[in-house]
Amino acid sequence: MACATTLSRETIQEHPRDEGEKTLDYFAGVDIGGTKIAVGIGDASGSIIVESQLVTAEIAEGGQALDAITDQINQLCQKIGITRQQLRAIGVGSPGPLDGGKLLKTANLPEQWDGLDIEGGLELRSGVLTVVENDATAAAMGEWLYGAGKGLRHMVYVTVSTGIGAGMVVNGMRDAGIQGNAGEFGHLVMKTDGPLCRCGKHGCLETLSSGTAIARMATERVADSPFLQAASALDSASVFAGAYANDPTCQSILESAAFYLGLGLSYLVNLYNPQMIVLGGGVMAHHHEWIAAIRENTKRFSMDAMYPAVQIVPAQLGTASGVQGALAAAVMGQTRA
Repeated sequence: MACATTLSRETIQEHPRDEGEKTLDYFAGVDIGGTKIAVGIGDASGSIIVESQLVTAEIAEGGQALDAITDQINQLCQKIGITRQQLRAIGVGSPGPLDGGKLLKTANLPEQWDGLDIEGGLELRSGVLTVVENDATAAAMGEWLYGAGKGLRHMVYVTVSTGIGAGMVVNGMRDAGIQGNAGEFGHLVMKTDGPLCRCGKHGCLETLSSGTAIARMATERVADSPFLQAASALDSASVFAGAYANDPTCQSILESAAFYLGLGLSYLVNLYNPQMIVLGGGVMAHHHEWIAAIRENTKRFSMDAMYPAVQIVPAQLGTASGVQGALAAAVMGQTRA
């Protein structure tokens, strides 16, 4: 399918700003997801001046994706009256696994994108320094620079959504590993005889505590729950609604998910000794009450001497976290040569 890159009134959003205030340093942030690609222009403070979206499924080839992203950046620059050359850097948050700035095989993007050199390809097309990070690492950088972890030296960001991932800030620096893939937290094996994961292993954390896992457990246990039998969809939102309505099955599903997530977080506490663990992602966004159960299990399995040093808090950036994380990647990566 051909991809249309012309911006419409529906796809572009311009954020209000003080016209008397001139931004000297501009950055582009690109959040690549399985459903959409969000592109924004902002400044070093993380403020998004203007943004737009592309539909991922409409872009079959990796090269077309890079062309479309570059075109969006050009149009957004024109929208706010700057040239592309005024951008200090482009930051990209992408699903992994990565090999530096290159995309390896991923289940979340079109198959024809496998092996795409995002960093080199965007830099070649735009002439602007480009920095690619795993999307969870980028989100961690966003929360560290602009959100809940601002000013901290040691922080872990955990996203709980369709899957589960993590990004780490250690001693005031991102910790992404040799390929950029550190933080595959959702693929810690927590239960060796557990459900089969998309990675090929059994009992990974994301098969036990993610939004997908919660929905799967709802399907498996629907016969036990009058609430779920009457629900319009067997998804995580229905399970949370049922738990709030005191449905025992829904409460049991969330207790199980919180148990394993808390157990996993205790590993982060014991390994990294962070000041803060920030919980974000679609499942956490609307269910902050669930954090109490997660905290309880994290405390239960953490070393007694280490748990008091950590705060476990909800993310602050919300729906803007993808683009702001990519902006943070650009700001932090602008000194790379």
